[in-house]
Amino acid sequence: MKIGFYNIQGGTGKTTIATNMDYYLSDRIKTIYIDCDIYGGSGALLFGLENNPNTLNAYLDRECSLDDIIHEHDNLSIIVCDTTPNAFNTDIDQKKFLDVIRFADEHYDVVILDLPPNITEGNILFSNENVLNKMIVVAEDSIPGIANTLKTIELLHALSIEIVGTIVNKDRSIVDFEDILDNVMAILPYDKKVEYQWLDGVPIIKKRSAFGKELSFLADELTEAYIEKDLATLRALKIAKEFRSSIIGNDDNRKFDEF
Repeated sequence: MKIGFYNIQGGTGKTTIATNMDYYLSDRIKTIYIDCDIYGGSGALLFGLENNPNTLNAYLDRECSLDDIIHEHDNLSIIVCDTTPNAFNTDIDQKKFLDVIRFADEHYDVVILDLPPNITEGNILFSNENVLNKMIVVAEDSIPGIANTLKTIELLHALSIEIVGTIVNKDRSIVDFEDILDNVMAILPYDKKVEYQWLDGVPIIKKRSAFGKELSFLADELTEAYIEKDLATLRALKIAKEFRSSIIGNDDNRKFDEF
């Protein structure tokens, strides 16, 4: 299952929520986090990988193998982007990029895609491939934040991408989102401790905070309501496909033997 976190606006907290969510899920389900923001990704900073040369950028530039760019943080697998100015020298090879996602989808139960805010050529959202099963929109509690969230939802509907719901982040009671947005999954409070997460390199969900507690509840609900049910369906489809392939293969061999 591939779940994206997205908003056309930057700075809403997509990476904070995506990384913490999949860190929590990794204790229960085989999970991988992929930072898809080739030019502006910050996931490496959170996991202390900012000086590691084995990044998604390096793989796209054919400087290392796919195995090299998969890192581990406790039970969570991670693929991060280059955080240095050298990232801007990367030419996005969309085919190789999609190969990474396909590999992750084959080897992990849940693939979390932390998507870039830009709407530009090369963005995997516009690849005409089945990149995602579901999308979660991460909104910021502000007037511009709600305007961009509405535009984000409109864009995803136009792309026929299923939206699980919207997470409102950095809540300071500026906007009453529930009166404007449908299917608000959670409203996460602004928490200063989240800022220090990036300095400590420790997922905030580990710490005792209102933000961490709310995110834990959300992860539980997401797992029970969507992930476990959909994983069971996907596994059943995979078994059926393998069974069908084995039958077709046997039929082909029998026909061959008749000649």
